[in-house]
Amino acid sequence: MSRLLVDDVTKTDRRALLNVNKMATISDIVVPKNEYLYASGANELTLLDGCVIAVGGAGIFATEATVITAGNLDVGSAFEVGKDYYVYICDTRVDAQNERYVVSLNSTYPAGWNASDSRKIGGFHYGRVRKVDGNLQPVNSSGAIFGTGWESAVSNGIVPRSVWTLGHRPKCNPEGMVYLGGGTWIDIYLNSDDGAYGLKSEYGCAPMTGTEGMNWYTFTERLAKSGKRMPDYSDFCAYAFGSPAGLDNANTNAWTATTNTGRGVTGSVVNAVSAVGCVDAVGRVWEWLNDLITRAEHATNTEYHPTVAWGWDKKSPLRDNATKYDVGNIYQYYAYSLTALLAGGGWSNGANAGARAVNCYPYPWFVDTSVGARGACDSL
Repeated sequence: MSRLLVDDVTKTDRRALLNVNKMATISDIVVPKNEYLYASGANELTLLDGCVIAVGGAGIFATEATVITAGNLDVGSAFEVGKDYYVYICDTRVDAQNERYVVSLNSTYPAGWNASDSRKIGGFHYGRVRKVDGNLQPVNSSGAIFGTGWESAVSNGIVPRSVWTLGHRPKCNPEGMVYLGGGTWIDIYLNSDDGAYGLKSEYGCAPMTGTEGMNWYTFTERLAKSGKRMPDYSDFCAYAFGSPAGLDNANTNAWTATTNTGRGVTGSVVNAVSAVGCVDAVGRVWEWLNDLITRAEHATNTEYHPTVAWGWDKKSPLRDNATKYDVGNIYQYYAYSLTALLAGGGWSNGANAGARAVNCYPYPWFVDTSVGARGACDSL
């Protein structure tokens, strides 16, 4: 290993030349805090003062407190609901010019720039935002906690907890996620097919369910492909908090009217958003959770487990038509003993759907058109 820097006041030792490339190898980004970008308004971000960021091998910039708005877009003049945006720092390569900040829908580099003169430093989701106080308590237009009309105190804007940076983000891709707290990120939307055997959190999509043959096992496998896992019931109660309960006769606050006959698409009900920004946590489709329990009832089934006693099932229920290989059997005392929890409520559960609603009936191999999933991920 050669010495990177030496103390050479005469500048005769070339090892002492402090250039951009050497600075970048020491640390290509130094920030006062990991959350150096934050939502400072419905349509603006603020970048903290005092960040030192290297862009390619050409420039290192020290930031000042900077407000970033739709005026920084590379294309267009306004943010769109349901879109994920990326924030870039760009270097014009002109010594006399400061850095520029560009917001783009492009995840590689913004229009007019390239990989060598721009660097992605964060991003955010623009969507539905519930009005809350400083303690994440839902408030109405007058600021009263759960005051009259609080359910409809929802507007379009940068989802505050969706803002991510290079130091504050999930281990998986950050698109369509919000920070729940305690090192956990949660998908904003019920998951739909990403076309690559994984899942995505996206606005305006039909959530995957048993309609596509999905059960607890197949959702678990697809979530793993996307670098995510299922949340547990405590996670659900936290991310669903602030979501209005369902109604029997209307879809005003959630997709739950008892006359509904299908799942619809994510985000179609404006009021169906939680305090942290999760959409459709109540209604539309039930959400599989990571919690497994055993049933209280004692059931027998002549096809699977005909006698009440410990033993292997006569026929394994763990492999269904969508499973391409043998996956073993289940050793249990009763038929259908193992149960995986569901949360939130389905599209026609009316007033029974809510932010703590839970279903203790389905077994993990259960396939139903009204059951979907949402992903969770740990912080980087």
